[in-house]
Amino acid sequence: MCTIGGVLIFGRLNEERARLIDEKLRRIIIKGEERGRDSFGVVLLNSNGEFRTYKFRESPTEALGKVGRLVTEDVVAAIFNNRAEPTTEYVMKKGPDDIQPMMGEYIAVAHNGTIANDRDLELKYELKRRSRIDTAILPPLLEKLWDGSLEGLRDILVNTIVGSYALAIIDRRRPGRVWLATNFKPLYVQWDYRLNAMFFASLDDYIPDTNGAIWDVMPTKRVEPYTALEVGVDGTWRTTELRQKTEGRGKGKVLVVASGGLDSTTAATYLLKEGYEVTLLHFNYGHRAETQEDRAIKRIAEFLGVPLIEVNMDFFKIVRHSPLLGDGEINRVNEGMAGAEFAHEWVPARNFVFIALATALAEAYGYDYVATGINLEEAGAYPDNEMEFIRLLNQVMPYAVGPNKHVRLLMPVGHLVKHEIVKLGLEVGAPLHLTWSCYDNGERHCGRCGPCYMRRWAFKINGVRDPVEYDLPPEVEEEFWRGTKPFVIPRRPREEP
Repeated sequence: MCTIGGVLIFGRLNEERARLIDEKLRRIIIKGEERGRDSFGVVLLNSNGEFRTYKFRESPTEALGKVGRLVTEDVVAAIFNNRAEPTTEYVMKKGPDDIQPMMGEYIAVAHNGTIANDRDLELKYELKRRSRIDTAILPPLLEKLWDGSLEGLRDILVNTIVGSYALAIIDRRRPGRVWLATNFKPLYVQWDYRLNAMFFASLDDYIPDTNGAIWDVMPTKRVEPYTALEVGVDGTWRTTELRQKTEGRGKGKVLVVASGGLDSTTAATYLLKEGYEVTLLHFNYGHRAETQEDRAIKRIAEFLGVPLIEVNMDFFKIVRHSPLLGDGEINRVNEGMAGAEFAHEWVPARNFVFIALATALAEAYGYDYVATGINLEEAGAYPDNEMEFIRLLNQVMPYAVGPNKHVRLLMPVGHLVKHEIVKLGLEVGAPLHLTWSCYDNGERHCGRCGPCYMRRWAFKINGVRDPVEYDLPPEVEEEFWRGTKPFVIPRRPREEP
């Protein structure tokens, strides 16, 4: 839609620092041209509360060639907008009032996004705006309703505005201060310690850095989606969330992607014990152990007393290229420890696909969280079990769901190795006796594949005999489990003591 950005300048400016800040601001503007070329405007605020504006009906590169120094020694803040004019807001003959940043008597606003209820707001609050462009409603709205506080801005954005936005706001009654806010439109800030100034822009790529050693890098931070931020040259740095609070739901509703194995079963039981409202989500995707996993997940859901959603899908029949999908045999050479330490049975992008589908279901049916059995042990072999995978996906989740929706990924056992998962499962009363871990689909666990190897040793490390049966000679089993305690079947969570 647009690029917005600007700068907040700390301390007294001299000619040299003003020149360097001006040069950097221009570089940010020009790099941001890829998100907007239809018009360009910049508003500069000096320490006496006076605005200086430049607006052009042409691209930023062309416009800046006609402008002398933007940042002079009296400037404390600046905001700009490179506009990509949407079809619904196109103006054939643009005047200065049709070019962002939009101006009121006291307030200037640079906006990236769309305000869908601008006409309703105009009528409801009897506002006069200077342009029919939707953003023009913001300065008069703020001047009528806003008390200048961060909390007041939050209330207006949450309760009044319908649409998408990343905003930069300056007020000439309050020089030396800038307000930034975003729902799902991107916005980044960078502290330039050499220039003693804070720069901000729609993308971090637009803000130049030294590209030198790590100790020379300028800290750049994303303004988290659904957040408002107030920054002042007096050292003020305050943030607030821009979300409607959901009352009376405990810790929230969680959809647990559950295979029927140790990890997801322990994760689900732990979340249930912690007070979450749990639903299990199981995918039947044509894999080798589908029959046993399907049987296990039904028993686990019944034991825990929680709903179960099953999805039967043909997608991975097209993907193939995995022994678990029937594309070749499981490599019996790489059994046991070798099978546990490398992803011989990798299914292409499986967890990525499952999380995407789970997120869609969570958004559609009002779940707050999606949880998985991703864990530290299997992260040694499987990239999609690495904690970083979930952490990075959480950063993009606000852009994967609809406006004002909120789904977050949880990894209750993400920091645990297999024997720690078994220990936690025993402590929370997870129905480990009902789980299925084996790659094969026999009546008993094979005892030879990588998951069976890890499972057997995880129980032995905890001094407890695994309650499932293995397709191994009885004398081998008795020797292996010698000295361990029998597994005690836990009480169903919903049973009365």
